[in-house]
Amino acid sequence: MESGIVPQAAALLLAALLGLGAGLLYDLLRPPRRAMRRAWAALTDLLYASCVGIGLFLFAMSAGEGRLGLWELGAALAGFLVYLHLLSPVFLPLFDAAAAGTARGLESLGKSMKNFNEKRKKYFQKRKECYIMKKCDRR
Repeated sequence: MESGIVPQAAALLLAALLGLGAGLLYDLLRPPRRAMRRAWAALTDLLYASCVGIGLFLFAMSAGEGRLGLWELGAALAGFLVYLHLLSPVFLPLFDAAAAGTARGLESLGKSMKNFNEKRKKYFQKRKECYIMKKCDRR
C-alpha cells in the first residue's frame, strides 16, 4: 500500500518539528542539569531520552502509520540540529536567566523560612506550659 507525496512530505515536516521540540526540551533541561550532581544529571538524561523516545514512538504510530523510516529519523535529526545551531544561542541565555532567577527566589525563600523558624522558636519556646491543665482532685 503506497501513499502519495503529500502525506510523506507532511510526515517529514512533522518529524522535523519533533526534532525542533527535542532540541527545545534539551535546552530546557540543560541549566538544571548543569547545577545538579552526577546522579541527578543522569536522571535528567533519562527523562530526556524517555520523552524523546515516547515522542518518536507516538509519531511513528500516528503520522508514520505504524512505521518509522530512516527518512523520518533523518528529518527529526535535522530538526534537532537546526534548533541546536540556529535557535539554541537565542533561547539558552533566556533559560539560563530563568533558572538563575528561580534559584535566587528559592534561596531567598529558604532564608525567609529559616528566619521565620528562628523567630518561632524564640516566641513559642514555652508553648507547652500554656496548655498544661492542672489536675483537679474530685471526690
